[in-house]
Amino acid sequence: MFSFITIVVYAMISLVSFLVVKLPVILSVLFFCIGVFFAGFSTAYRITKNFKNEKLFILYRWVFWKTKLNLEFPDYISVFHASFISRDEEDGSESRFKKWVVRFFKDNRFFTILEENDYEKALEKANELSKLLEVEIYDRSKE
Repeated sequence: MFSFITIVVYAMISLVSFLVVKLPVILSVLFFCIGVFFAGFSTAYRITKNFKNEKLFILYRWVFWKTKLNLEFPDYISVFHASFISRDEEDGSESRFKKWVVRFFKDNRFFTILEENDYEKALEKANELSKLLEVEIYDRSKE
């Protein structure tokens, strides 16, 4: 007859051997699931006429979480071209890129609504927001 300690030791050995054999498969599945999650994850803002705004967390076009977005009602909306720099800490290289930016401005404070590569898309969003909120747009591309 087996003692309790023998059974526990046998169970522990069985568990460890199972994990040693199955751990690479389990980790592969886990990392694949994490990758699928991050590939489909994005955030967006929902701006409404009554200015009860929300930040949306989206997974493959499905909103799975939303939070209140506290913004000040803007004095105006600005569309402009901005340069960005991304630095790699390891090799010291820099990548420069330009985007069109849509921002709400209130006094000297701002909130970035959108960064877009295409000017037409950025201007279209700014026009939609301008009509919705009835505020003026400053289009810096014309200067």
